[in-house]
Amino acid sequence: MKLENKLFLAENGQYLLGPGRMALLRATLELGSLYKAAQSLGMSYRWAWGRMRDSEKALGRALLTQDGPGRGRRKVLTPEAHELLIWYTSLEKSLDAVMTLAVDRAPAFLNLER
Repeated sequence: MKLENKLFLAENGQYLLGPGRMALLRATLELGSLYKAAQSLGMSYRWAWGRMRDSEKALGRALLTQDGPGRGRRKVLTPEAHELLIWYTSLEKSLDAVMTLAVDRAPAFLNLER
C-alpha cells in the first residue's frame, strides 16, 4: 500500500491550481513557451491555455504574459507565476516530509510504502 497526497488550491469547490497546472507552469518555465509545455505534457495548446485562463480569472492575477510584440509571441510566466511556483514547490516538499513521517509511524500491518 502507498500513502499518497495531491495538493490543490480550491475556492468554493473549484480547483484553481493543482499538480497538473503546476506541471504546466514548470514546463513553460523550462521550455520557454506555453505551446511547447503543452506539447511536452501531451495536451493541446487550446486546453492548456484555457486552464491557465481559468486559474488567472479565479486568482485575479495574470500567470502568463506575451513575450514580445507581434505575431508568434510566446506565452511566458509572469513574476506572480514564478512566485506561485516557488511557494507551491516549497509546500510540496514540506508535505513530502510530513508524508514520510506518517509512513514511518504507520501501524506495521499496513506495510506502507512511499
